[in-house]
Amino acid sequence: MPDKNNGSRVLITTRFENVAMKADTKYDPYKLPTLDHEQSLNLFLKKAVPKKHQYLDGLPDELKSLAQEFVAKCRGLPLALIVLGSLLSTKPYDFHGWKGLLDTMSWQVDGSECIDVIATSYEYLPLAKKLCFLYFAAYPEDKEIEIKHLLRIWVAERLIPQEDTRTLEETAMCFLEDLVQRSMVQVSYKGFDGSILYCRVHDVLRDLAIQKAKEINFLIVCSKPNDWMSCSQARRVAINYSSNVNELMGDYANPNIRSLLLLGDQSNLDCSKYKLLRVFGCITEWNDWGQRVVLRNFKGLPHLRYLKLNSAIKGQEREFGEWIRSMKYLETLDLGKSDHGDLSTWIWQVKTLRHAILSYDCNTQAPPTSADLTNLQTLINVNYGESRPASGPPNITEVRNLRIEVRNFSMEELITLLHNLKHLVNLHIRISGIDLGKIIWKNFPFYENLKCLVIKMGYDTEGVLTTDIDGNETLVLRDDTLPPHLIYLQLRGFKFVSDPLSVLQKLQNLKTLYIFSKKEKVLMSWRFRCSAGGFKQLEELLIDNLMVDEWEIERGAMPMLKRLVVQFCDPLRVPLELVHLPSLKALEWNTDIETNKDMIRSICKQRPDVEYFGRSYGDD
Repeated sequence: MPDKNNGSRVLITTRFENVAMKADTKYDPYKLPTLDHEQSLNLFLKKAVPKKHQYLDGLPDELKSLAQEFVAKCRGLPLALIVLGSLLSTKPYDFHGWKGLLDTMSWQVDGSECIDVIATSYEYLPLAKKLCFLYFAAYPEDKEIEIKHLLRIWVAERLIPQEDTRTLEETAMCFLEDLVQRSMVQVSYKGFDGSILYCRVHDVLRDLAIQKAKEINFLIVCSKPNDWMSCSQARRVAINYSSNVNELMGDYANPNIRSLLLLGDQSNLDCSKYKLLRVFGCITEWNDWGQRVVLRNFKGLPHLRYLKLNSAIKGQEREFGEWIRSMKYLETLDLGKSDHGDLSTWIWQVKTLRHAILSYDCNTQAPPTSADLTNLQTLINVNYGESRPASGPPNITEVRNLRIEVRNFSMEELITLLHNLKHLVNLHIRISGIDLGKIIWKNFPFYENLKCLVIKMGYDTEGVLTTDIDGNETLVLRDDTLPPHLIYLQLRGFKFVSDPLSVLQKLQNLKTLYIFSKKEKVLMSWRFRCSAGGFKQLEELLIDNLMVDEWEIERGAMPMLKRLVVQFCDPLRVPLELVHLPSLKALEWNTDIETNKDMIRSICKQRPDVEYFGRSYGDD
């Protein structure tokens, strides 16, 4: 783009020429040309063949002419090249594998979308994966789709086959990863462990999903009033219409409907007439507390397996709980964006539950000892302690994701509970209102699957953390008892009386570390120390509110660190050794100390590749 000293620009991209024409009436829109043959070949080979063969001369002789034919058929359209190349990567890397695909494909290319080329990748999917792909039609164009919700819906729809060595959710994730590998789905965001958190589909592939879903009467998308008239036999309906849903669905009484996914208000929609409903939920994440659920609209529905409500239930807990307790097949209860009180009297009697997500601070008590929840994998936002359940742990041995608040609950009981959860992957504990006593880290059971650990101390709880086993402190860290496969660790609200980094640096797989101390006014007598070879995999480090004045970093420490954030830690001096961190890309250090500001200037001058964020100072 020409540099006209504008300071900033707005770039609009669209496939619709009329949109581009209206964006700026003074100038004709720039029409992006298709790729030339060489560019097309490079893109195709990048997706289709192993890395060492990603150039024409690196191909076996019998594949060179076939590669040229595939590229020519795609007419320079990037999406067609990507999808076709990804499809070929799943075929045998030989003449028969490539020739067989070339001979069986439909090549009715119109020069604009290559929909027939792209559809070939869909046709080669196994039936179960075809149906999973068709579910993307339910989401609005360009929607960032949260993976955990999508996979739970696939499971509830019985689209995922049972495998001996995996849970249904793990198999569903494998299906999704296969669609990503085929370039039919794009990854938007990944988690700390590299797992997919959000995805999206290209609008052309979404159009394909809508078309194919309608052809086989799998799913119908309603985007405006009266669209439902074409849904008389549809078993699944997606309402991509954010206004009054009753206006759209008021007279729609298709008795065959199995799934109903909504973009807008759920509160007043009468679902009681859809007796075969198995999936009901909102596909947006904002809360809808201004609307209360009208429970009479949900009476019946004996086959419901998936329920996600964003509207408020407050004041109707008993009626709602009695309804939930009557469910014989419910697998997912997602009230994370709803507003409700304690539901523990009823929901723990649903033995089929796989995922229970409750709203933050809802005061729902954890399952009692008598609960038989052997299918439960996700348990979010429950309390241990208040209205304490009967002694002994509940039968929730399959839980992978656990987020609990511990109030007035003995740590011995908590440790007993954790000892039974051998499949834990993510554990969040918020501790408040109790006297912890002394806890040695080795008392906590950490299994090989545990990747994420968050421990938060409440404002009313005194938690003191040390590395000295002979002290009288609350939590003792020992390098020989740390969870070995931890990737993400957050310690919040402790008072640190010795250096935590000197011990935590021995976690070989740790990638993210957040340390938040209770606000202190007294300078600690110890210093931070990172030894050579310490924090081998650490990529992000945040330190907050620690009153320490020195940080020693040896050469070879934190070789993978990309982002460092230090805040409210004055008088901690900025170590010059930050210059030698080879992977550092972002530095945020908030300080009022002039020597620290000078040191940051020096570091930024020596490392222009490091972007600095923080409180502005001087004339910089």
